[in-house]
Amino acid sequence: FTLWWSPTINRANVYVGFQVQLDLTGIFMHGKIPTLKISLIQIFRAHLWQKIHESLVMDVCQVFDCELDALEIETVQKETIHPRKSYKMNSSCADILLFAAYKWQVCAPSLLRETHEAYDGGATTTKYWLDVQLRWGDYDSHDIERYCRAKFLDYTTDQMSLYPSATGVLLGIDLAYNVHSGYGHWFPGVKPLLQRAMRKIMKANPALYVLRERIRKGLQLYSSEPTEPYLSSSNYGELFSQQTIWFVDDTQVYRVTIHKTFEGNLTTKPINGAMLVFNPRSGQLFLKIIHVSVWAGQKRLSQLAKWKTAEEVAALIRSLPTEEQPQQVIVTRKGMLDPLEVHLLDFP
Repeated sequence: FTLWWSPTINRANVYVGFQVQLDLTGIFMHGKIPTLKISLIQIFRAHLWQKIHESLVMDVCQVFDCELDALEIETVQKETIHPRKSYKMNSSCADILLFAAYKWQVCAPSLLRETHEAYDGGATTTKYWLDVQLRWGDYDSHDIERYCRAKFLDYTTDQMSLYPSATGVLLGIDLAYNVHSGYGHWFPGVKPLLQRAMRKIMKANPALYVLRERIRKGLQLYSSEPTEPYLSSSNYGELFSQQTIWFVDDTQVYRVTIHKTFEGNLTTKPINGAMLVFNPRSGQLFLKIIHVSVWAGQKRLSQLAKWKTAEEVAALIRSLPTEEQPQQVIVTRKGMLDPLEVHLLDFP
């Protein structure tokens, strides 16, 4: 109930007071609403906000990679950004940098949907940046065009945001209302391309799909496709169907030896572990040794082990030809589901 009405409840005009930003997201809470806070943290668990940002930036990069000649782009450079950039709301930086093959004419700042651009100022540039901003709108302020314009003007004039050139565009995506826009300078051909690309990305981006699934679950609007049943004695025959299926066993990834210290306490010391991936139909076994050095200087090792396993599984899938990639991955422990879902975004 709270989640459904949250855009109406959680807004500045209803709660007058201090707004608090939710950890690891760009969502602002305008009052103490514990049930809503729990729901939102649940939806954006496992760094989903950050993953959506990375995924959208990669998609936009790919769009430009396909249009290098048409737009006279020399190179498309994905900038290295701070991991917290996606939810740092008081300053910003470029996510993508385009270098011109010659020189681009640039028009005065305008919105993504405005069709007329005036190139009469004679301004030119060889560097053009894109900044992708995510937000979580509410009932009062979900005008994404106004937001993009305000943010663009803020970030291009403040002292903390450093952009590589004076010309660029800020793309804004409202994750709560599923709308997008952009505001900034444009060079010939880039606006119609981004209009088409953003429409497609908003529909097909795998990270946004995970977000929508989680929101549906949170609102208890289950999608038509049921979640996978657990493996039991009645359905184990499916393992030997035509599909490629993998078992991922992470029980041996993080192994320790226990020894007594001088004071008589027990301490653990990690030793080499291994991740096991088994294909029941062909009997093929992938064994990846996880060296001790992986854990050096890390905290919360059993949690890290799950993420490490997911990362290795994703790396293994990427290294295989398409016909050998698994259609289904079965995990031996429930805690592996979230990390794998996040890492296998590219393999729906």
